[in-house]
Amino acid sequence: MDCLTGGGAEKAAALLSESLYDAHYEVSIIVMKDLIDYSFKGTLYNIRMVKHSFLNFSNLKKLFCLRRIYKKINADVYLDFRVRYHTINEVLLHLFVFKIRKTVFTIHSYKVHNYLPKKHFFYHLYNKAKAIVVVSEGILEKTKTLFDFDNLICIPNFYNKSIVNQGDNEVDFHLGSYIIAVGRLKNEVKQFDKLILAYANTIPAKRGILLVILGEGKDHHILKRLIEDHHLESTIKLLGFKNNPYPYIKKSQFLILSSKVEGCPMVLVEALALETVVVSFNCKSGPAEIITHEKNGLLVRNQDFNALKMAIDRMYTDSELYLKCKKNTKSSVYKFSDEVVFNSWLKLINT
Repeated sequence: MDCLTGGGAEKAAALLSESLYDAHYEVSIIVMKDLIDYSFKGTLYNIRMVKHSFLNFSNLKKLFCLRRIYKKINADVYLDFRVRYHTINEVLLHLFVFKIRKTVFTIHSYKVHNYLPKKHFFYHLYNKAKAIVVVSEGILEKTKTLFDFDNLICIPNFYNKSIVNQGDNEVDFHLGSYIIAVGRLKNEVKQFDKLILAYANTIPAKRGILLVILGEGKDHHILKRLIEDHHLESTIKLLGFKNNPYPYIKKSQFLILSSKVEGCPMVLVEALALETVVVSFNCKSGPAEIITHEKNGLLVRNQDFNALKMAIDRMYTDSELYLKCKKNTKSSVYKFSDEVVFNSWLKLINT
């Protein structure tokens, strides 16, 4: 993994480590950055802690350290959850570290080339891997257009049913009635800047209902300034990253997803598992495989922020629709539960 904090791929890796460990597998986790927030199980190896007095030798030393750890672990299967768009780095890793036929590569975004380098060399190489796991049917179809892979498998992200109990915990302070959005504060992907401006003109905002945003990231200061410049301090709250976001999600009226691109957004699955209704853009991958429009939430025309505003107003004002969607939340995502999806991972690993 790149790290164990912040994003859906990272959380998916952490959850999988726990499930494998509980199933009596010997689990090792290698992280490339010293960022650990999600709980995990297994032996952790932190490559980021490797340092060298000469900066130019640092990456080379990390490469040989990774090779040494890789050989020490000597796993039956290696699951690669990293982003993989630096071509030279990936060439070096395949030349000096990875055993391709033992490796399962994962793709967690509709932006496939974040996880699959563009060079055709890698298409042929990945086709020799144990498998390429994509997390949605949308990603599966897009990946098929790149190359005639014969080892593609779709295994969606899953949630651990223990989050239902975690959702009963108290939040840090009283928020009153609120609506929530959750994700890494990275505007080019999550578009929280545009969401803030859209939400400011909604009916719930005008009635004093907070929009609470959970998450951290590089654009925190930009969002903070945006809120201040538009005098929205009493309407929008940035609460930062929470190790346990589930009470906040469960106690919210509904959750909004305003992303430009997704894979299999865990936040939608987890919200529905917590019986929280969702309103989401119909991104090219993910939401339509989770949300049934007007059954457990609302799917909004992709990237139409005016339509998103109207959907927020509708979910807030239409009590009949809201209660109907809320009734169907939990049952709609049973197919994404750990007890269902984990069996697909076991089948792959043991093949």
